[in-house]
Amino acid sequence: MNKIEIHRPYDSRGAFDADEHAGRELIFKCDLPQIKKERFAEEAAELVFHILNAPEEMLSEVELNIANDFRAQRHYSLSTGDIVVVDEEYFLCESFGWKKLENPIYPLIKNA
Repeated sequence: MNKIEIHRPYDSRGAFDADEHAGRELIFKCDLPQIKKERFAEEAAELVFHILNAPEEMLSEVELNIANDFRAQRHYSLSTGDIVVVDEEYFLCESFGWKKLENPIYPLIKNA
């Protein structure tokens, strides 16, 4: 299993094309089944995007459980501006694809 975190811009007005340095809130943590690929972290970020945006009928039981846990916390989907952290590698969700953040520096606030 691999630890996944999702950080969302906490100023929702800037969520669509949020700067990678904008403040973020940790909104979700989960474990993903191990993916054995050369580009594991990026593939895991893509899998998380799929899980949190695909229709329920397209998800496996494990994926559906993750999606339901996410939505139970009143989150709707993984969005542009969100950052997915996979094994200490940071990926910014852009309008198309991912931007790997080599030196992620942004204020992180704690959940209430």
